Amino acid sequence: MRTAGKTTVVTSVLAGVAVAMAPAAGAQAAPAWYAYHGQTAQQSIERVNELKDKGYRPITVNVSDGERYAAVWVKDGSSREWGIWQGMSAGGFQKRFDAAVKEGAQPVSVSATGPADSPVFTAVFEKKGGAFLTRSGLTPARFGAANKQALAKGLALTSVDAYGTPGDIRYVGVWTANTGGAWYYTYGKSLKQHEAEVHAKKAKGFRPVRVAVAPDGTYAAVWRKDGVRSWAHYVDMNASGYQKRFDELKKKGLAPVQVNAENGKYAAIWQ
Repeated sequence: MRTAGKTTVVTSVLAGVAVAMAPAAGAQAAPAWYAYHGQTAQQSIERVNELKDKGYRPITVNVSDGERYAAVWVKDGSSREWGIWQGMSAGGFQKRFDAAVKEGAQPVSVSATGPADSPVFTAVFEKKGGAFLTRSGLTPARFGAANKQALAKGLALTSVDAYGTPGDIRYVGVWTANTGGAWYYTYGKSLKQHEAEVHAKKAKGFRPVRVAVAPDGTYAAVWRKDGVRSWAHYVDMNASGYQKRFDELKKKGLAPVQVNAENGKYAAIWQ
């Protein structure tokens, strides 16, 4: 999967299994952004329709744990055309990808959950130009190789998620033209190793800009040296712990820019 393009993606949703509506889990609102987590497939569809109608657009999506959805949306006046899809099989994602490419769009956030032979995907596509590379179903070794290839081509990892099972981890990633300066990636790191990376990278001026929790509890991350000073990053949170951090950081004026979960463990980045 790789290309660039120039036409339109129609905003749409591929519905998952419909379930009875329930109170939104973790929904919070702010004038310029909106975030939610723990949503069923049907709740997620309702959120998409509601937020689209209010002029918001999704910047990051996540699916985990039996098809529970999380996302962050912004309302920034952008006229960028976009589409969001959920409940896709691997074949469905490939079909949507091929259609988007023909329409001149590319994925900007992709997430998956479930075993390698029967995953569920969700993705946001945007109308935008520039070189990019998308790969899914990657074993750890192939993921590492893909990052090295991308680096050599001047691309940077801008979306990453891990799925599969503890004994068969798979990665899905999107690499786009690197316009943000120095970057680095890590994967397969235990909690302690990831925390050590945070401190080591911070000392060198890097910060985490993407993070993914794998089914075996390890972490993948993208690190940027971009000069941003006001940010926060937390991992190893359950849903209520994430909500607590969310509330605390909201009071400090920080908004989530990425949220990821697997097996009930959340990781997120604010700025």
